[in-house]
Amino acid sequence: MAKTRKLKRRNEPYKTGYLPLTHGHTMYYEEHGNPNGTPVLFLHGGPGGGLSRSVLDLFDRKKSRIVLYDQRGCGKSRPTGVDALKHNTTWDLVADIELLRRHLEIHTWLVVGGSWGTTLALAYAETHPERVSGLVLRGVCILTESEMDWLEKRGGGGSEIFPEEWEKFIEPLPAALQKPGVSGKRIAKKYHQLIRSKNVETRRKAAKAWWGWEAAVSFLRPLPDDFDARQTEDIAAIETHYFTHGAWLKPNQLIRNAEKLKNIPISIVHGRYDLVCPFRSAWELHKAVPHSDLYIIPDAGHGMKEPGTFARLKKIMKEKGY
Repeated sequence: MAKTRKLKRRNEPYKTGYLPLTHGHTMYYEEHGNPNGTPVLFLHGGPGGGLSRSVLDLFDRKKSRIVLYDQRGCGKSRPTGVDALKHNTTWDLVADIELLRRHLEIHTWLVVGGSWGTTLALAYAETHPERVSGLVLRGVCILTESEMDWLEKRGGGGSEIFPEEWEKFIEPLPAALQKPGVSGKRIAKKYHQLIRSKNVETRRKAAKAWWGWEAAVSFLRPLPDDFDARQTEDIAAIETHYFTHGAWLKPNQLIRNAEKLKNIPISIVHGRYDLVCPFRSAWELHKAVPHSDLYIIPDAGHGMKEPGTFARLKKIMKEKGY
């Protein structure tokens, strides 16, 4: 069911809807800008983050038909969090995107993603390259074990730069998992168990520590976290679900299949000091798709709204006519 409305505020969608998916899931989506404009799909991060209307400031709303939506388990989609883990994989999400495209009667669209949204954008584009008019990827994540180790393993990367925040992150873990050398995947797996605990205090403590670590290292100049307790639990449940299963990707799958992107214009934007998704991932993707444009932001971390990153993304959209 969809609702169309007369716009009253700048960030208000002209259309919203709920789209039935498989296995009891339902997707919430919004459309903004010009109903007759050039279609663009924005894929939010996480996995588990939910849509944010702040991304609308990247686009010329007179020219673009901008589609935002909440992925399975996120935001206004139903169910959410722990209740949404069944039948929730990367390939379910890829199928959901294609279902949404057909539902909206869009032939092709520009696909824009940040962080986990780049993982999903690449998986979708490699599965349905004929439906993607272009890719704009910010903070590339290809979900390799080395990326998980960089973020979650002591000695991997982030732990060496923010040791005080790292100690808060590992505090809920058993002593055996707090030692150097424990893989990021093992840590994610334990957190996934804790976050699904029937003990409310255990669950909330683990979720707070999991998300608190990511929030602490996401920006070159750290910003306060504004997620409430429910959002924290939901995103921690879905992130650990995906990380524990390696996002249902074969080793280095997105890079090995990058040849399928050869006819798609690609722009890559990545902060040099990104501690969540290390720059090497963007570099490896750029080498795999040498026709891509790579923009290194010299004074940025992972966040989309860091000044240099946001300015570059906005410039790309303007140059592309969005």
